[in-house]
Amino acid sequence: MPSPSGFLGRAALLRRRLGISGALILLLTACTLTGPFQFLARAGIDFLIPARHALFGPLFPPERSDVVLVAIDEQTYHTPPFAETPKVAWTPQLARLLDGLVGAGATAVGFDVIYPVTLDRPELLAGRDRPFLISLRKAADAGKLVLGEARLSRDVLRPHPGQRVAARGDANIRLLNLTFDPDDVVRTYIARYRLEGGAGTVTSFGTELAARGGFRVPEQDFLINFNTGPGDVPTYSLADIHACIEAGDTDYMARAFKDKIVLIGEVLDIEDRFRGAKRYALTEGDDSRDPPRCRVAADPERFRPLAARSSMPGVLIHAAAINTIAKGAWLIPLPLTATVLLCLVWFALLDIAFFQLKPALGALVGAGAIAILFAGAVQAFAAGVVVPVLPLAVGAVVLFAGLYAYRFVIEDGGRRRIHHAFRHYLAPTLVDRLAEDADALSLGGERRHVTVFFSDMVGFTSLSERLAATPERFVDVVNEYLTVITQAIEKRDGYIDKFIGDAVMAIWGAPLTQEEAERLAAEAALDAQAALAEFNRTVVVPNFGLKPLGTRIGIASGEAVVGNMGSRTRLNYTVTGDVVNLASRLESANNHYGSKIILSGPTAERLGPDFVLRPLDRLVVKGKSLPVPIFELVGRRADVPAERLRQVEGFIAALDLYLKRDFAAAEAAFARLEAEDPVAAVYRARALVYRLDPPPEDWDGRYTLESK
Repeated sequence: MPSPSGFLGRAALLRRRLGISGALILLLTACTLTGPFQFLARAGIDFLIPARHALFGPLFPPERSDVVLVAIDEQTYHTPPFAETPKVAWTPQLARLLDGLVGAGATAVGFDVIYPVTLDRPELLAGRDRPFLISLRKAADAGKLVLGEARLSRDVLRPHPGQRVAARGDANIRLLNLTFDPDDVVRTYIARYRLEGGAGTVTSFGTELAARGGFRVPEQDFLINFNTGPGDVPTYSLADIHACIEAGDTDYMARAFKDKIVLIGEVLDIEDRFRGAKRYALTEGDDSRDPPRCRVAADPERFRPLAARSSMPGVLIHAAAINTIAKGAWLIPLPLTATVLLCLVWFALLDIAFFQLKPALGALVGAGAIAILFAGAVQAFAAGVVVPVLPLAVGAVVLFAGLYAYRFVIEDGGRRRIHHAFRHYLAPTLVDRLAEDADALSLGGERRHVTVFFSDMVGFTSLSERLAATPERFVDVVNEYLTVITQAIEKRDGYIDKFIGDAVMAIWGAPLTQEEAERLAAEAALDAQAALAEFNRTVVVPNFGLKPLGTRIGIASGEAVVGNMGSRTRLNYTVTGDVVNLASRLESANNHYGSKIILSGPTAERLGPDFVLRPLDRLVVKGKSLPVPIFELVGRRADVPAERLRQVEGFIAALDLYLKRDFAAAEAAFARLEAEDPVAAVYRARALVYRLDPPPEDWDGRYTLESK
């Protein structure tokens, strides 16, 4: 089970994460609803429009547009009677155009061109504008005329006073100005302007024309829902319509303009152009859906502006706004309650993912989530609902950066400290598991049940004497030996506490809690003996020319204090307590008994039937007064030969005689075993002594080991 400190560490980690997550989620949600993120919500429309077109096509085909455009295009400037004639002198042609449009049944005509000056002066061309002024008056009287004016930085650019009078004054003049977002893109259309002095409001150019067409106009500014596809607003060249009127083709005029709102404006490459929300779905230059010409053949190079531009003529923006009103194709921002709920769920789910995943996978999941969000936003956009996809996407990036920065600096910083502290003592997989509990490296300790392992090389002193003349070779042998022991320990998830010369101290149960610490330690001891035998056969004897190396191992289990111990500037994660001393004594006791692996009683009790053990003694180690039962680990039951099992059984039977004080019989039994069992030889000598000089009556079989 996890240690109490592990639970506390994870609880503290969870509290920190909840605090960071809650703050970021609330902050990002608030930003989505306010400030620059509101602009981003509108900016997302620029990406939703082309995506909607790709999935669903145009909002409506060109023939269903309630707005048509008579374009002053490049071809007009190159076609008589407009060619090489100043535009200010076009008023007679404009008069015939206006009369023709009204006569064809147009519901309203709007001029997105302003003529602030005139040639109708005595010293120039007196009477030049008379036909135009008469046409303006007739259209105004019919309620079908709207002239445009533009508010400049310090002044207002207005039609010539004569035109204003003919048009019945301000009742038929409206502002052409557009409103721009911070990135200079037109997405919102002004519905009404407030009059100076606060005396009410007046409709804008587009909303006034929509009203003249009989459509209900909004009171507040609105998002323009741009149509898409070639010819989304039917466009006619002024040169062609003028020729059509001159030819008296009333049928063509009626088909083109009856019951339509007609805009007259410039469609050129360089003049009166703006960036709109449709900028990524422009189809200028594509005449595949243009209405058929009346008289003047189309010249593709002059009829339309150059394609693949990011801007569009202002008159088409007015047309899109009017169509938005006429078609009821309103773009409605996602309601506040739904936006808040979406933000909280969106950021919370991403927060969970980013805390659980590594950065690369987190980035992939985040990108996939944004793609799914965008797909859903396109579906909603097709229904007229604007989901703030861009703020949510930007918020996801901010959340990704914030959480992974926090993880790298705070959480992973603790993990890196743990990796640095334990990488030389634990297997990499254990270091990774330990790193999940960063509080494990706090100064101090805790009581924990552990299993301590000590090993020592047999004949270390004689080996150092034999290789005294070649210290490099001696170090190589010792290092190779320690590597064999270390690999056996780490294979069984042990923690290397320290090396003491040729001795190795290892721990199970700390710093990670391990339910089967005793079994793992026993397995490591057997693995070490087997690996050392193979190492002797393949390396020590043939390569170094030495006698086979041996190792003694002592293992003890019990309560100990574990933790980081030392000064505040230099720590060592270790274990201290009687169990450590006992394991060290048991390792040394092997030298007395002639055994290889000795276990303490608590260790032996938890091993179970898979291991073959034999009782060794009730030992009183140096510095203690009470005996502890100790056992020899013979091997895994599946690996111990039958002959060896019989020897163990014979030893246990002889030991039973010994403990029953039948020393003569015990001496004889041990004598039969001592040729192949050094432990039996030790007990035969003891039985001989006790036969000649029996122990006290209260003797309980204990033996005091005075040597180290």
